Amino acid sequence: MTNQVNDVTEKANGGHQSPVAGVRVATTTLIREVVKASPFTEWTGCEVITCENGVAELKMPFRQELTQHHGFVHGGIIGFLSDNVSAWAAASVVGDVVTADYSVKLLAPGIGEEFFARGEVVKANKRLVAVESRVYALRDGERKLIAIGSATILPV
Repeated sequence: MTNQVNDVTEKANGGHQSPVAGVRVATTTLIREVVKASPFTEWTGCEVITCENGVAELKMPFRQELTQHHGFVHGGIIGFLSDNVSAWAAASVVGDVVTADYSVKLLAPGIGEEFFARGEVVKANKRLVAVESRVYALRDGERKLIAIGSATILPV
């Protein structure tokens, strides 16, 4: 995946310089290209809203295929949103990354027409990036917090 991301980075040619010497960081344009290169992420319908300066936001439409037996969006999909938005926020600060660890607290069922996630870098250095995330469901025009997450992301 690193080579694929590096190839996409070259095409996007818009990354900003990282605090880690010689590293190009991800931008919204780059992460949109990464989504296109990731079959699972693309299948979910996940869309990048923004990815700049330690903050990433995404949205995903409700789809029946993403639900569990009660009709809620599956907790694994909520975890996926938290993981992706955290990694993308980190990538906007330190470049290419992988997730080392993440945890998600599910606060409410995943019921809504659309889902939003926001990740924000808390601390970054050349060895790791700490990120916090929030996942929301949009239902009847109201945005409801359904999960909070934290992640440790590693630059590669």
